[in-house]
Amino acid sequence: MTGKGFLKTSLVNGQTAITRAQATNPLKLLCPRRSEAAWVYATTFGGGLVAGDSIDLDIEIADETSCVLTTQASTKVFKSPHGKLAQQFTRATVGNEALLVIAPDPISCFADARYRQQQQLHVASGGNLVLVDWLTSGRRARDECWAFSHYFSQIEIHVDDHCVFLDSVRLDPTNGNLISPFRLGHFHCMALLVIIGPLYDSQNTAILKEIAELPIDPQSSLIQSASEIPHGMVSRIMGTDTEQVARLLQRRLEFLAQRLGAEPWSRKW
Repeated sequence: MTGKGFLKTSLVNGQTAITRAQATNPLKLLCPRRSEAAWVYATTFGGGLVAGDSIDLDIEIADETSCVLTTQASTKVFKSPHGKLAQQFTRATVGNEALLVIAPDPISCFADARYRQQQQLHVASGGNLVLVDWLTSGRRARDECWAFSHYFSQIEIHVDDHCVFLDSVRLDPTNGNLISPFRLGHFHCMALLVIIGPLYDSQNTAILKEIAELPIDPQSSLIQSASEIPHGMVSRIMGTDTEQVARLLQRRLEFLAQRLGAEPWSRKW
């Protein structure tokens, strides 16, 4: 089943307002709050994605507006007995002096699940983007650690039509055991954080400095790296525990509360 969605913000009387929020089954867009920013929760009927589901979402963030796109809970991808993919496609444009925060809960692929996602984001030179993309090993209580059949994620970010970040991750057990120490090993959560735009230059500098000064410990339960990219910064995190990664992401993004009115996960964790 294909669900199509469209989300648009506009500046109305000096405040951000959602002027279009449209979605078809199985996608739902919930817009419960209007404060310093627009808050939107993307969810699906049935509590997850089944084989053959496809979500196609277009986002337009107008100049000088702020929007948070998050989820009610982790996105669960159910098993695919016939080899069909569950898919999500997101395309977004972010205007000048605007802010888009994409901060969902993590993807959780069940055993034998097949999942693919693509995100294409276009940011104006004065626009700002904060993107979190993360994945858990699955249902550990059921011994389903990295037991899915296929996972693919691609993120493409453009600033003024120049590609500043292109990242692809493909996890497939046909290329080798995912729990091998040469692949994911004992880790159960992997996360990517990208911060783009002039609004948070000082925060980017602080994150880069903090991670560069961390000691190297091969036995650590939490591994971080960070790199400068044009107009921003990218950080990668691997953790043996999802909650540990979640707490780190929450701390990393505390600065967003000043513009958003609250941290992205402040009412959930």
